[in-house]
Amino acid sequence: MIGFLKRKSATAQEGADDPQASTAADGKGGVKAVAAKTTGPCAGAAISRALTLEGLRDADFAAIYGAGKIRVLEPGTTLFRAGEKADLLYLLLKGKVALQGDTGVGTVLLADAGDWVGDLDFHTAEPYLNSAVAMSAASILVLDRATYGSLDDRLKLRLVRHQQKAHRSRLSELSARTGAIKRRNQALVEALYRFRTTGDTGFAKSDTVQGVIQKVPRLPVSTTTLLGKLFDERTTLNEVVELVKSDPALAGILLKAINSPLYGLESKIDNVNRAVTQLGFDAVYQLIMSESMRKSLPETPQFLEIYNRSLETSHLAFTISQVTWRGNPAELSTIGLLNEIGSVVLELLKTQNPKLQRLLMTIEPAGLGAELLRTWKLPENLCRSIEYRHYPDFALPLHVPHDVLENVALLHLADCFYQRLHGSAEGKDGLFTDGYIAALKLGDLRDPELLYQRVLANLRSRLPSLPRSLMAVLTT
Repeated sequence: MIGFLKRKSATAQEGADDPQASTAADGKGGVKAVAAKTTGPCAGAAISRALTLEGLRDADFAAIYGAGKIRVLEPGTTLFRAGEKADLLYLLLKGKVALQGDTGVGTVLLADAGDWVGDLDFHTAEPYLNSAVAMSAASILVLDRATYGSLDDRLKLRLVRHQQKAHRSRLSELSARTGAIKRRNQALVEALYRFRTTGDTGFAKSDTVQGVIQKVPRLPVSTTTLLGKLFDERTTLNEVVELVKSDPALAGILLKAINSPLYGLESKIDNVNRAVTQLGFDAVYQLIMSESMRKSLPETPQFLEIYNRSLETSHLAFTISQVTWRGNPAELSTIGLLNEIGSVVLELLKTQNPKLQRLLMTIEPAGLGAELLRTWKLPENLCRSIEYRHYPDFALPLHVPHDVLENVALLHLADCFYQRLHGSAEGKDGLFTDGYIAALKLGDLRDPELLYQRVLANLRSRLPSLPRSLMAVLTT
C-alpha cells in the first residue's frame, strides 16, 4: 500500500535530511541505516517544513521522526521485493521510489517525497505485492511495528485517516489510468483486426488460385454424400450407418484404414458391422473422412505433416465438443480434419510459383481452404467455419459471424490443446482465448486447464480408436 503527504516546496524538501543523523554503509548496494538522534521540536520542524500533514503539529512530526530510522538508498537499490513480509512502514523524505510488478519490469506506482509506502495495519503483515526500487538517491524514514506502536493513539489515528484518504485518491487515479489503458488496448485490438482483414483483395478467387484448386483431388462422391448427411439435422444415425454398409466405396475406405498400421489393432476387421460395433459410429466416420482427406494430398513429407496435424486436431475438436456438449462432435471432427486444407493450396501455389514465394507468405490460408471446399460443394456452414478459423489469433468473438462462432471457438481450443500436447512454445492460450471460452458459456469448464484435463481423460479412455501419433503423445 502507498499513502501520500503533500510537499510544500523543493527547497523545503531539502530540510528533511537531519544534519545530526549519522550514517553507515551496510555493504548492500548502497543502502545505509542511521538512527535519528534528534527527537525534539527542532527535528520535527525540519520534517514539517518539508512535508505537511493536515492536523499534525511540529511535535507530531518530531515524534514520527524520533521513532524511526533513516535509510539512504542509492539509485537502483531495491528497498524490498514482492512476496516479502510487509512488516515495515516507509516515509519517503527525499528522492523517488518505483513500485514495480513481481517481474521487476514496469512501474506500477511512483512514490515521491512525502509519500508513505507500506500499510499502517501491521497486524495483517501481508506480503508485498510489488517490489520497490529507488529511481534516484533517496532518504527514507523507516518505522517497524514496535516503534509505530509507541506513538500516541491520537497521532496513529490521524495517520490512519490520512492514509485512507490518500488510498481513495490513489484508487481514483488508478481507475482513471485503467480506463485509459482499456481504451488504448481496444484501439490496438481494432487496429490489429483492420490490419489482418483489409488486405483481403479476393485473391482466393483469382485465376491463379482457381487453377491450383482445380488440380487438388476431390473427396470421393460417397464421402461427400456421407458428409452432407451428417450436416443435415434431419438425418438419423441408422441412415448414416446403412449408407456406410451399403456403399462399397465407403466400406472399402473404412476397412482399409481400420486395418492399417496407423491404428495398430490386434485382430483384423473384415466387415463394416464389426467395425461399427468395435469402434462406434463416430470413430468409423472419422476414419472414413480422414482416409478420404489423405487421398486428396500429395504423397510428400510436407503434406503428410499437415495431414497428421489435422488428424490429431480432428480428434481433439471431436472430444472437446463431446466434453462441453457444444456443437456437433462429428461436424467438429470434420472441421478439424479440414481446417488446414488451405495450407495445402498455399503450398501448391508456392511450388508452382517459386518466384512469388515472398508474396505468398503474406497470404492467409483459411480463405484459400474455404474456397477449395466450396468448389467441392461441401456444406456452407463447414466452409465458413474454416474461413474464420484464424480469427481467434487477432480478433474478438464479436467479429466472428454468430452462425459459426461456436465452431470457430471449439476449433481454436482444439488448436491450443494440440500445441500443449506437443510442448510447443505456442501452446499458451492466445490473447483472445478467454473471450472465446466465455462465448461458449461453459459454466464450470470455463477454466482452460480444467477443460484440458477433462479432454485428456476422455481421449485416454478410448486409446484404441485413436491414431498412433496421438496415442504416443498421450501415453508418454
